[in-house]
Amino acid sequence: MFEYTIKEAEFLTAFKEKLRAYINKSYKYTMSFLASPVVCDYRDNERLILIAVNKSVYQNLYSFMHLNESNMQYAAFACLENALRGIRLYNALALNPEYLHDYITSPDFSLEAAEQEQEEKRQQKEYKDTEEPFSVRGFCEGLHQFNTFVLKSPAISSQLHNKNVFLGLSCGKELSDELQNEVRKNMAGAYLSLSLHTKLFFNGGIDEEMEDFEDEIHEMFMTYLKNFS
Repeated sequence: MFEYTIKEAEFLTAFKEKLRAYINKSYKYTMSFLASPVVCDYRDNERLILIAVNKSVYQNLYSFMHLNESNMQYAAFACLENALRGIRLYNALALNPEYLHDYITSPDFSLEAAEQEQEEKRQQKEYKDTEEPFSVRGFCEGLHQFNTFVLKSPAISSQLHNKNVFLGLSCGKELSDELQNEVRKNMAGAYLSLSLHTKLFFNGGIDEEMEDFEDEIHEMFMTYLKNFS
């Protein structure tokens, strides 16, 4: 099992396990929402699209966690990037019926164009909506730059350990502090992204057990911010 050896190692390992449980609970919650025609009012073809996109989010999040456990962090980061794109796509389709129709009927649908259009509409409002302090899109784009070595220095230096590069498929039995910090930041980003995604499914009444769990992990995350601010 992957465990941190950097600052606040015990706390970070506990947060990782809490995140794993949150992914499981959120998956069950969101899929039960989509499976119910009472609370999820979509046509059958629309429902199938949203179920497929939502399932891809969680499959990639599960893979992100599992690959981290196997010390295959770069494969894990790629899965997290795919999960983030799924979250962005679900957000666009679920909140904008016209995009959902275009996505189903047009081969030229562009997520980036849809997001840009929504951003322009928000900027045109006389009173702007309160902006989220965390952007899933921004996090996804930053992770993509790391994964594709656009950000050369952090992407390369994180692979170094004791001035050597591990040559096996995984990152070795001991990870450099830099790579552990990348994992730490990506775990935090995964939590924030999943929290925003899960909120899209709160349609009239929240499961009390789910609500209590979200309070617990949020409190833990606030401690995380305090420890790493």
